[in-house]
Amino acid sequence: MGEYAEQVARHAIAMGLMGLPDNPREVLVSLDIDGTIVTPEQQIYPKVKEYADRLRLGGVHVCITTGRSVPATLPVVEGLELESAWIASANGSLVGHYTRADGYTLTNQYTFDPRSIVSRVLQILPDACIGVEDSPLGFRVSKRFPPGELRETLEVQDLDTLLATPVSRVVIREPQLHNEEFHQTVKRIDFTGVEHAIGWRSWLDINPPGTSKGRGLTTVCENLGVDLGHTIAIGDGGNDIPLLQTAGYGVAMGNARSEVKAAAAATTLPDTMEGAGAVLEALAQVMGL
Repeated sequence: MGEYAEQVARHAIAMGLMGLPDNPREVLVSLDIDGTIVTPEQQIYPKVKEYADRLRLGGVHVCITTGRSVPATLPVVEGLELESAWIASANGSLVGHYTRADGYTLTNQYTFDPRSIVSRVLQILPDACIGVEDSPLGFRVSKRFPPGELRETLEVQDLDTLLATPVSRVVIREPQLHNEEFHQTVKRIDFTGVEHAIGWRSWLDINPPGTSKGRGLTTVCENLGVDLGHTIAIGDGGNDIPLLQTAGYGVAMGNARSEVKAAAAATTLPDTMEGAGAVLEALAQVMGL
């Protein structure tokens, strides 16, 4: 038996012990995107696509739970070729439902006043790029981000205009600092009253108090009437820790950092070895799909 097949068998045993209901419509699977279901070239891994579609056709709810914006998430949902899916974007601050027929509909939005935290950030990172997300349409920014980043930018605004209304997320980018230097510098910022997560580069997400990917999953389940104990979540990043801790069965990718693995109920193969696909295939087996 190869590594992939061993992973499928191991996850199937674990999920078999969860007491999942026979009705697939009472089960939900939550998927992170980057480092989990797409390649560095933004192609969806074949096993992920195959089994996500099989599960959805069988009645299991599929939710994409991501730090991405809605415009950056929709191409992935469309690439999965799902008839419908839930999306908890901006680290759970924006929740909506997608159907192939009608597109995206926002159902829940969490916001906060960004002025105080941005002031604190700029005291430590005075040259940082600031972006705010206050709708499913994209970002408004203080200045252009590095080429290729934040393609969903709507417009550049002065700081007073940028921060004048409540937002669902603030993004901080300091391209002049290397990752480790950025991590050390961010430790000096007072994050009282907000949630925050450091990205894979010199990037910082700031969200409303009480929000997280875990809260996003909870909101989706409340909309559907699905028990959180009947959810499976897969992710690899620091912002996935609340998600993995909230789900009934949280699975960290093999490429995740140690603190993410420590927060999960189980670990699967790295993304490049179809680790997420193995979990989805196991769920399909358990549900008889």
